[in-house]
Amino acid sequence: MRRKWFAALVLSLGMMCTAPAALSASADAPVLTETVSAVNASAVKVDAPAGFYCSDASTSQVVMRWKKVSGVTGYEMQYYDKIEKVWTNTKRIGASSQYYKYSAKNMTMGITYSMRIRSYKISGGKTYYSSWAKTYATTDPEQVKGIKETSANTSGYTLKWNKAKGASFYEIFRWSPDTGKYEKIGQTENTYYKITDRTAGQKNSYKIRAARKLAGSEIIFHGVSTKFMATAVCDTVTGIKASARLNTVTVKWTKVPKATAYEVYYTNTSGDDPVVLATVGSKINSYTTSKLTPGKKYLMKVKAISTYGTVTVKSRYPKGAKVRVFNKTTYNKILDDYSNNSAITLSNGQGYTIPGWLKNNLSYELNCLGGTCSFVMLDLESGALVASNGKTYMGTASTVKMPFMLYCLQEMEDGEPNLDTVMTYTPEDYHAGSGIIQTYEYGRKLTIKQIFQTIFDYSDNIGFYMLQRKFGIDGYNKYIASLGCRTSMSYQNRWGVICATDSAKEWIQMYNYIYNGKYADYIRYGYAHSCSSNFRLGLNNKYTVYSKCGWTDELHHDTTVVEAEHPYVLICFTNRVSAARLQRLARAADAIHTDMWNYYSSK
Repeated sequence: MRRKWFAALVLSLGMMCTAPAALSASADAPVLTETVSAVNASAVKVDAPAGFYCSDASTSQVVMRWKKVSGVTGYEMQYYDKIEKVWTNTKRIGASSQYYKYSAKNMTMGITYSMRIRSYKISGGKTYYSSWAKTYATTDPEQVKGIKETSANTSGYTLKWNKAKGASFYEIFRWSPDTGKYEKIGQTENTYYKITDRTAGQKNSYKIRAARKLAGSEIIFHGVSTKFMATAVCDTVTGIKASARLNTVTVKWTKVPKATAYEVYYTNTSGDDPVVLATVGSKINSYTTSKLTPGKKYLMKVKAISTYGTVTVKSRYPKGAKVRVFNKTTYNKILDDYSNNSAITLSNGQGYTIPGWLKNNLSYELNCLGGTCSFVMLDLESGALVASNGKTYMGTASTVKMPFMLYCLQEMEDGEPNLDTVMTYTPEDYHAGSGIIQTYEYGRKLTIKQIFQTIFDYSDNIGFYMLQRKFGIDGYNKYIASLGCRTSMSYQNRWGVICATDSAKEWIQMYNYIYNGKYADYIRYGYAHSCSSNFRLGLNNKYTVYSKCGWTDELHHDTTVVEAEHPYVLICFTNRVSAARLQRLARAADAIHTDMWNYYSSK
């Protein structure tokens, strides 16, 4: 009996020991399946994955690869948590996989991690494991930030950026228009890279990325590339010229290749205290301002700007051009305020006084002309006016052709008619005297440009009459009245009368047109080479002289803009014929103008 009782007790205890094994069969709790190490269970052999390595990454995960192990149920992968000092974050991976994008909550950019993997196989309700295969992995370094261009010059610049977390070095790429892609130009362990092979104003696109090399591996892990646009400094601006028209200053310069804009500024005459006036576009090479203080001198300067992306660089300091600003007024006011007087009068001199000997010389040459003369010399920068009988009217002779052509040009600004418009020579256009058209037969067709040319070359009277027929006398009268000039032309008197102050107003407008009008280049050349200019001869071709003279049996006139360093209008109408005397008069006037500017330049 005691044996039976003992046997029953043993059987009861045995049943109690096998109860947990029944729970392991549940499909909902596979981790509770009995595990057996392959090392200790020779009945089931499980091979460890071979070729385990990190093949790619991002800033928060790694891509792990290995060779497939036949006959296994799957793989387990872990990483080593350096803070907790444990292997953790187990991932179970299917048997068919040979790579896995592994991520964990604490994974950050540019950090090296210890990784391990093992195979496992479930057999007979038991899980068998291989040994662990271990390797290192790394996340990608941080994306490069804070790129900027420094130390720029005409041949290059230095690119700088913030240190990227996890970077071993940095790679620099530049866009190549030849290959149509970014080409690697270098790498550095520094957070800067010097570029020295550019040309002035050259613009380039770059990509910079951080790179990280995993110890024991040839694989390079790259951060995200950051694009940056850089530009070299443009050449220094040259050809800077500054001129004043009373209190209005105009700065001109030679355009610089690859400039995207220009900065116009001024300093004092010593080159100190720069003040920016404006920034203008790359297609512009002049700037006009009336903001400067009259009576002062300035050094006008221009820098070429090159902008590409977020980078803007400016060219080096130019030499600049000195200019003096004169009083605020208008040419018409100066000319209208002049009180007609046979004596030589200086108006608006602004401190300048004509020396006695120069004044006497001019007076002598005016007297040598004989009869009555109406004379004006108006400096276009200062507005200083030297005149004698400036408002005395007399016949225009052919000088009227200049303002009438100016009127025609204004009418052609809208393109209809234009210089190519054709006219036909008719009997009503006939006029004797100077010209070439009178040698043509009636019915001859000429363009307006050809008619203009006959006036430039021959002071052609018929050409003048043809223009009157085309454009009308009434419109001309309205136009010159708008300039502040007396109107006197009619179909009965097709030539009218003129005085030196009115002619000066007309030439001021023509001088503006020959640089800014629609047909500026053609008209500028025509008046610079017009026939029979005694003022041009008298000045010995020292300057470019835009001229329209006129003569009859009783009159001999010359009207010009003399394009000296400081341009001036020179007008003389006389009722005595003498070409040589007008030439001497031009030299006497120019001597005063030179002395005037010696004074202004010294102040």
